[in-house]
Amino acid sequence: MSESLRLLLVEDSENDAKLVVRTLKRGGFDVRSERVASAATMVAALERQAWDAVISDYNMPQFTGLDALNILRFTGLDIPFILISGTVGEEIAVDALKAGASDYVLKGNLQRLPNVLQRELREAAIRAEHRQAQRKLMEREAGLHRAQVMARLAHVITGPDGSFESWSESLAQLIGVEPDQMPKSTREWLDLIHPEDRAHFRATSIEAGQRGTRVRLEYRIRHTDGAWIEIRQVMEPLEGQADADGRMRWFNTLQDISEQKQAEEALRAAEDRYRDLVEHSHDLICTHDLEGNLLSVNEAGVRLTGYSRETLLRMNLIDLLVPAVRSSFPAYLAEVRTQGVASGLMRVRTAGGEARWWEYRNTLRTQGVAVAIVRGMAQDVTERKAQQHKIEHLNRVYTVLSGINALIVRVSDRMELYREACRIAFELGGFPVAWIGELDRKTMRVVPVAWQGTDERFLGKIRMTFREDAPEGIGVVGRAVRDRMPVISNDIEHDPQVPIKDSMEGGARSLVVLPLVVAGEAVGVLSLHSGVLGFFDAEEMKLLNELAGDISFALEHFEKAETINYLSYYDQVTGLANRTLFQQRLEQHLHAAATDQRKVALIVMDIERFREINHSLGRQAGDALLRMVGERLAVHAKDTTWLGRIGADHFAMFVPDVLSEEALGRRVETRLQEVFGAPYCVGDRELRIASKVGIALFPNDATDVDALLRNAEAALNKAKERGEHYLFFEQRMTERVAENLTLANRLRQALENNEFVLHYQPKVMLESRRIVGMEALIRWQSPDLGLVPPGQFISLLEETGLILEVGAWALSKAVADHFRWMQLGLPAPRVAVNVSPIQLRKRDFVSTVAEAVKRGSAPPGIDLEITESLVMEDIEGNIRKLKEVRELGIGIAIDDFGIGYSSLGYLAKLPVQALKIDRSFIITMLEDADTMTLVQTIISLAHSLRLKVIAEGVDSEDQAKYLRLLRCDEMQGYLFSRPVPFDQMTALLAQAPKT
Repeated sequence: MSESLRLLLVEDSENDAKLVVRTLKRGGFDVRSERVASAATMVAALERQAWDAVISDYNMPQFTGLDALNILRFTGLDIPFILISGTVGEEIAVDALKAGASDYVLKGNLQRLPNVLQRELREAAIRAEHRQAQRKLMEREAGLHRAQVMARLAHVITGPDGSFESWSESLAQLIGVEPDQMPKSTREWLDLIHPEDRAHFRATSIEAGQRGTRVRLEYRIRHTDGAWIEIRQVMEPLEGQADADGRMRWFNTLQDISEQKQAEEALRAAEDRYRDLVEHSHDLICTHDLEGNLLSVNEAGVRLTGYSRETLLRMNLIDLLVPAVRSSFPAYLAEVRTQGVASGLMRVRTAGGEARWWEYRNTLRTQGVAVAIVRGMAQDVTERKAQQHKIEHLNRVYTVLSGINALIVRVSDRMELYREACRIAFELGGFPVAWIGELDRKTMRVVPVAWQGTDERFLGKIRMTFREDAPEGIGVVGRAVRDRMPVISNDIEHDPQVPIKDSMEGGARSLVVLPLVVAGEAVGVLSLHSGVLGFFDAEEMKLLNELAGDISFALEHFEKAETINYLSYYDQVTGLANRTLFQQRLEQHLHAAATDQRKVALIVMDIERFREINHSLGRQAGDALLRMVGERLAVHAKDTTWLGRIGADHFAMFVPDVLSEEALGRRVETRLQEVFGAPYCVGDRELRIASKVGIALFPNDATDVDALLRNAEAALNKAKERGEHYLFFEQRMTERVAENLTLANRLRQALENNEFVLHYQPKVMLESRRIVGMEALIRWQSPDLGLVPPGQFISLLEETGLILEVGAWALSKAVADHFRWMQLGLPAPRVAVNVSPIQLRKRDFVSTVAEAVKRGSAPPGIDLEITESLVMEDIEGNIRKLKEVRELGIGIAIDDFGIGYSSLGYLAKLPVQALKIDRSFIITMLEDADTMTLVQTIISLAHSLRLKVIAEGVDSEDQAKYLRLLRCDEMQGYLFSRPVPFDQMTALLAQAPKT
């Protein structure tokens, strides 16, 4: 049967008020309520009718819950006042309890409200009953007091023999008799006394007579209406009025205390009922002192803790707490002392060792004048908390499911799906470890591809095989793959199918492995680890199976999309990009090249006689040939994304970083040899295949993809018409490439035929014009072309790599010539040899130099000249190499200084002895003041670093004059001598003065 409740709701929100009423009705109350939202309406409602309880919101526009509490207190009504709020803090809650609020309930935890209200109504009823009994007792005592003040109480004077000598009229009224019917002696009075009280009355009276002292006694006496009334009688001896035998006369005051006794009995009954309620309460109710020692505990406390009452009363509250939270107990005691109230959750351990959650609310009470105790109430909320955790877990799994479904809608990449799914499970789902693996059918293992909360080291310890004959077994991962069903371990520490080393290290206590199934076949697994024992129950698994199904659906969608994408953008025969994809990729590279100002080459080739082969041997043979050509192209390609099949027998490739057309031509010839040099085996036939190539350059020949492709195909058609292996779209380019290729072949022959020679240009002191060094310069003495200047072939030597052999030859030749001058007794100065970038980049650079100079004089009279920019390419590596060269006794000079980008800090670290000022500064310094300043700065800088300065390209006396004024050390140029062959240099040395 529902409990009737007259409820006053102080709430500004009608919806929130309805929610409170619904909650109470579900809790068993028959609610009749009225909602008020201001102080005025609340006062009016309190005056209008009686209420059983007030429930108030804390935050309202016009006034607060504390204002409502003050209004209720002002009325003097003692009814439960419960504060509810969604945001009330602990400090505000404590203030409200101190101000007289019965309790507070958070809106997020309204399910507590019915129990809280029922408890407070019960306590209010007990308090009202107690007050009523006290009020009656006080009224009776006040009446008696007034009677004593206004008139004498009923009394009787008894003689030594017990006779009634005199009495007040009120005495007859006391027992309900007429005055003439009054008893005349103590013996007659004794007859009216209750039989159970007579012996006590007689014994007390005799004892008083013997001692002659004042006594008080209480007893029951029969009223004439038959009722027993309670009498309190005071016997006082009348001093100096004893008889001859020493017996006393007595003055007896009598008082009817029946109503007082009834009030006291009612009070005792109320207290007994209160104790009975406490004893039979489902909640623990106890008291403890300010140190935490338990003073009392009800039967619920015995039941909830498992300890006997006697044991509990020898315990301190801290003894009930689990060890992990005992350190917080002093703070709890301090809160009770200072705040007067403490509430919250505590973790306790029962006598059986089980850990339980209690929700408590303890308040400070006083007994007597100075004794303070704490009255506590606690409710076991373990199951409720477990249910809350369960709801939280399910909500997290719902969040993961929702997040991954939203992810599936927006992503189109398999790996992004994997990574984000693991992140969502880790961050939103609270799973300490989440990982996804794909199946490798070759190795029969699951390979982790994405994870959160762990690393590859930990994942490497997990048994990933799904091979049935694996010695170590297949484990949970293998079982999920094999059975295509989830595998759960809800206690991995004691689960034999999960090695502890594979799981506990990740902080997990339970795990699940969910197969990802596409078209009936497992393609991967999703594994989630939880730090909670028994986490994966039926409700969680229902959601997680849905999650695995959604991911599997996405994978199937990706697979279909990939198939469609492949068919749309890839050639099914060769696996290379088709014309559409190739053009898209080429367009991207053209945009990047336009930004970086790079050249891009588009190369289109066809297979000669392919139509004839396809017709005679069949389409299957033709496809096989195309596949093999594509494979050879891919094998020798730097990047396969640069390749494509753009027609029936047409292949294309682009080169996004063309350095020179000559190098590109050599690259094309090399590629043709690699792809078509060896025969193709098609079935049982061996086919030798040739190809023609057309080349178009961006941006020279076209600036967009379509035009560039048209021009490359046009160049291909022209190559087929002329019978050329390849042609550039621009004829001049083809001719220049052909010329350079011819020149490159001649340079190889020149190296083989010893056609290279060294010329030497002297370096002289600016002051004395004495020869102090020379630079060895390579020249080509061609039998057909005559003496070819270096500008026409040095760059080609570097492009073809011949510079390595020619450079080594030049160094060896300079060493040999220097040694010959020494043998001739000539004052042979040091010879400087230029080092190319390719030479310095070689790992064996130092050993090559050492091998060359060991055939000359000791120490070697050789210097190396290296350009400023070359040194800065790999500054640390070059410093190391040059230091090793210096240890051989070889000098180092920085050539063309001033046109590079060297750092002064690094320049100071370089093991160099000289700087050579580039000839471009020398030529213009007389006409340009800024250049003159720059030259002066270079000379000063070099001298500050204790370096010698050599000026290149000095062709006039004016240049020499200013350089001398600027304190330049040496010069080199036509003013003293052009580069000359060995014989002329020998003559110059012979003319030089002896030093």
